[in-house]
Amino acid sequence: MPSYKLTSDQRVQLQSFLERHPNLDETQGYQRAKELGLEPKQIEHHQFQNTEIKAPTLMQTDVINQQGDNINDREEADWMEELSTVACAAMAELMCLIRVHGPLWANSSSGEGHVLVPEIYVNLFPWIRRLSLHDTVEESSKHCITVRIQARQLVEMLLDSEEWVNFFPTIVSTAERVIVLDIGSLDDRHGALQVVYEKLHSFSPLASPRELFFLRYCQKVADNVWAIAHVSIDSFRGHFRSFTARRLPSGFVIHQITEEFCMVTWIEHVLVKEQTNPRDHIHDNTSFGAQRWLWALHRMSERFACISIENMPLPASPEVLNSTNPIYKALRVSNGMVQGFCQVMYSKGFPQTLEAQGNKINVTLRSSTAPDMPQGIIATAVASVSLSVSPHEVLSLLTDPRKRPQWDILSYGFTVNEEQTYNQVENNMMIFQESCADPWGAYVVYAPISMKNACTIMSGEDSTVPKVLPSGFLITGHHRAIAAQSSSRGQPAANNKYSVGTFLTIGYQLLFSCDEESPDDDPKREIAIRILFSILGKIKSSLNISD
Repeated sequence: MPSYKLTSDQRVQLQSFLERHPNLDETQGYQRAKELGLEPKQIEHHQFQNTEIKAPTLMQTDVINQQGDNINDREEADWMEELSTVACAAMAELMCLIRVHGPLWANSSSGEGHVLVPEIYVNLFPWIRRLSLHDTVEESSKHCITVRIQARQLVEMLLDSEEWVNFFPTIVSTAERVIVLDIGSLDDRHGALQVVYEKLHSFSPLASPRELFFLRYCQKVADNVWAIAHVSIDSFRGHFRSFTARRLPSGFVIHQITEEFCMVTWIEHVLVKEQTNPRDHIHDNTSFGAQRWLWALHRMSERFACISIENMPLPASPEVLNSTNPIYKALRVSNGMVQGFCQVMYSKGFPQTLEAQGNKINVTLRSSTAPDMPQGIIATAVASVSLSVSPHEVLSLLTDPRKRPQWDILSYGFTVNEEQTYNQVENNMMIFQESCADPWGAYVVYAPISMKNACTIMSGEDSTVPKVLPSGFLITGHHRAIAAQSSSRGQPAANNKYSVGTFLTIGYQLLFSCDEESPDDDPKREIAIRILFSILGKIKSSLNISD
């Protein structure tokens, strides 16, 4: 890792220069480095550091404002060296875990991927004993997959917090690059070091989210091979952070194996504080494991590949999206729709919880001013219910265009025809829908879209992306023991029988005009709730479920 120590005179001169020239180009940077007797790398680092201090985000805000100018040179350098040492140690452990096979890793119970053998891991890395508390659970997983994207491009995207959320919308609701400690080489990002905050979710909003505060460190470890290591940190510039989850040295290695494909090996290793979950049958330690990250990565990589393919195989429909421009636009609409829906579903900002028909409903009203959302007052209602049918049956009902009139009030009982990725419900409206299923759950997200906007997407003539307001469903399976008998350790007894059921979370959003009375008007909430229960009742009826 490079040294960032500056003399007092160098620091004053450089700070003064950066204030006068905040957008320093490469030529100016080299010239200033020569004048101050510095390396260009040091100029790059302090330029980014200066930018982060001027526009701090998330947790660093108060800390930088209060302490930024008071940390002397030695303390600043020692702090940087300490974080660099932690990052290097995490990278070394990650590479060891990637390369070592044999007794260190055992097959997972699902038969997919591997898990660490705790006894052997502790012998290799005895420092873990200091962290293993009685109220924590250790989770580990290792998996690899081949994805269709160039390794260098993937590295660049995964070092970007915004792209990180775009890649993993059903896992990551929030990702913030708190501060850039080192941007790394401009050629290959070797040496890039960041402090990152993120909030993770399983498919069901009923499960507790995980918050992580960690270092992200990138190295190019060989030709066409990159590694990105993650490791949690307890403090930042003297302020301590406490979360329920701690990421032990984890990360992934990206290896370019052909011109078009690369192999990604992913390791997740965390300590999680045990929490009592009143609905623990939805809790699954694999919800944040390596395989789930790679499933999401593979799906998004295929999307990017589709955008770049000039001559895609065309479906039978003559109205198929037949150029890369509309495909790109459709994917942008779809990604934004899914990401926006997940953020609403995982939000804890619902000010009002009501109970109706034995179900708790979270409901809120908010003014929409975001550029990618329709303008007006948005009423949102969310409820989770348990259904005594399999997740497959629920997903089949919600994704079959022929059955859509059975539950979707927007269909008004009309026949629905599937056109590309759209469902047409009447002459002036279409439904833009995306669905996805994996071993951890499924989602169905949809939004009404005018025929004019649908034609704009399909023609690819206009570069603007239509604004949509998504609603939809999150689907997770659960197993309930039929027999009451349990083992002495609290686990289901071996002779218990199980019924497979579904947790269905419904989120419905409704747009009101800004001039339709006040934003906190109760009738708006009541309308959203009535629509949600109407949809739920129709779904139960279609699945022959009695209340």
